[in-house]
Amino acid sequence: MYSYLAYKRDTQLFIGFTVDKWNDETCHAFYAMLASRLRFPTRKRKLTIYTDGNKQNVTAIAKYWHTDAVRYGLRKKIKINQKIVGIVSEAIFGNPALDKIGITQIDGFCSKLRERISCFTRKARSFAKRKTGLENRLEIFSVQHNFMEKKKGKTPAIREGITPKIWDWSTVLHRRLSDLT
Repeated sequence: MYSYLAYKRDTQLFIGFTVDKWNDETCHAFYAMLASRLRFPTRKRKLTIYTDGNKQNVTAIAKYWHTDAVRYGLRKKIKINQKIVGIVSEAIFGNPALDKIGITQIDGFCSKLRERISCFTRKARSFAKRKTGLENRLEIFSVQHNFMEKKKGKTPAIREGITPKIWDWSTVLHRRLSDLT
C-alpha cells in the first residue's frame, strides 16, 4: 500500500490523503481530492506544491490545475546502493525558488505518523495492511493532529481559521451527527 499525503507547511494542516497502490489512478485520485479541498488557484494566487521525484505527480497536477497557476517543484534523493549521495531540486511548473523547494516538513510529518501508527512503519509484521484499516487510522490521526495537538497554543485548525478552540476526544465523540450536516 502507498499513501499520498497533503500537508500545508505554514500552518501544519494535514489536508488529506489517498491510500492505494502506487500507480497513476491513485495519484490522480489524490489530486482530485486535493483539488476539491483547496481554493482554486489563479495566475495571481498560485498554488505551490513540492513533492518527491514521483513522475506521476506531473501529469496529475496538470490535469487538475492550469500550470500557469501552479508553482511545482520536486526534490529528488539520488541514491547509490540505498545510500543517499545527493539531493536535486527542480522547478517543473512556474518559478519556485530552488532553495525553497523542500520536503523536510512532510518527511518529519511522515516520521511522526510512523511513530504513532504502527501500520505505517516500513517493516510492520503484526497485522494485515488493508486499505480500509489504513484509511480509518489516517482519519483518526488527522482529527487528532489538526484539532487537538497544539504548538505555541494553537492547533493547525485554529491557524487555518477552521475552529476557534482546541478540541478534545469528548468534543469529537459526543458531537451530534445533525451538527455535522
